[in-house]
Parts: sequence; structure tokens; C-alpha cells
Amino acid sequence: MENVKRYSSFIKRIASAPEAIRKRLLSSSNLNIIKAISELLLNIVQKNIVVNKSVLGQLRKHKKIIYTLLDAKGFESRKAILVANPKILVSLSSVLK
Repeated sequence: MENVKRYSSFIKRIASAPEAIRKRLLSSSNLNIIKAISELLLNIVQKNIVVNKSVLGQLRKHKKIIYTLLDAKGFESRKAILVANPKILVSLSSVLK
């Protein structure tokens, strides 16, 4: 959770940005940011972080992508999944208040 705390403002900026800018920010992100996003999604899936039902509903739409992201091995594959599917980060802005 250290990466999540450190990069929470940048992740919130990515989540609240328009889709074209979100893709550009994700493609230029480093290992720690991708790791923090993955860790945040993992904690939400494992119910270590309590979120609203509306956020869970938004994340359920992208359930297959999230599990693919969490199962991916390596930084480059996770980054490619996030760049290809930037819409899954929109619901994270409410988690990172």
C-alpha cells in the first residue's frame, strides 16, 4: 500500500482525465505507478478496501479485464492492458479521495 499512498494523487489525476490524456499518462507511467494501480485493484477485489456499491457496479463491467490485469506477469503486459483499457480507472477516482 506504500506505492498507492505515494502515487494516489497521480492515479487520481489519471482517473479524472479525458480518455485520450489518460492513455498518454498511462503509457508514460513508470513501474511504481502501474504497480500501485494493480495493488489498488487487487485490494478492492479482495475486499480489503471498502467501496460503494456504485463503484463495484462500475468495476463489474470490467471484471474480465481486471482479472486479466491481476493475472498478468510483468510490468510491460500490465501496462499494455491498462493502456488498451483506460476506462477501468474512471471508477477509482472516488476511491482515492
